[in-house]
Amino acid sequence: MPRIALISDIHANLEALLATLRSVADMSPDLVVCLGDVVGYGPDPARCVEIIQQACNAIIVGNHDEAVLFEEDPPGFNEVAVASIRFSRTKLGDQHYDAIGTWPLRDDLGGLAVAHGSFSRRRYDYVANTRLASDAFTGFVGRFGAVGHTHIPQVFVQPDGGGEVKSVSPPPEVLVRLPRDARVIVNPGSVGQPRDNNPDASWGMLDTDARTFQIKRVMYDIDSVQRKMTEAKLPALLWERLRVGA
Repeated sequence: MPRIALISDIHANLEALLATLRSVADMSPDLVVCLGDVVGYGPDPARCVEIIQQACNAIIVGNHDEAVLFEEDPPGFNEVAVASIRFSRTKLGDQHYDAIGTWPLRDDLGGLAVAHGSFSRRRYDYVANTRLASDAFTGFVGRFGAVGHTHIPQVFVQPDGGGEVKSVSPPPEVLVRLPRDARVIVNPGSVGQPRDNNPDASWGMLDTDARTFQIKRVMYDIDSVQRKMTEAKLPALLWERLRVGA
């Protein structure tokens, strides 16, 4: 099994994506996997779709990616998210829609199950606690799963045969050793809009042979992204939160 770089929730943040991909390249992974939400919120949806198409071995569709494919406002999105989806649609061309339309809801990459939100029937659940992680474990077969969507790095561990699910919040750069007698779901956090009170872009390296997971944090030019977002007249909340990672 390979060393897999996991990136997620880019949210049209080009500067964060480019900085993250440089960090990923330094680690020389065997696979680069995107767990969805390439567009939405940020100012550069088209370029981010183009780069992800070239840089990743596998791409999963996220709820924001899915939302831009339809003309109506997405149900369940707040006003700020709806405004960003409308903006994203003005920047995307047919080639971008065609690319997004090919991304699957979930995949299995040689024993690693991948989805954007959850493996449960409620595929856009936010797997942010052990109860929802327990539901997610029932939705895939195998020892390794990876999701995004919460924008928060996390590891969930379920002992073989079932039992109580435990959660670990991995600090940056710390190599988390994954038990050999357990199944795990990992979340690499968000490249383009972290929400764990750390503004640096977040991605994860999963080694399924060594059974380790490591979160990497990457500084990027937040000022430049904020300028572009204000010029695009995107809602202030979306660019203000970049500075605090919330």
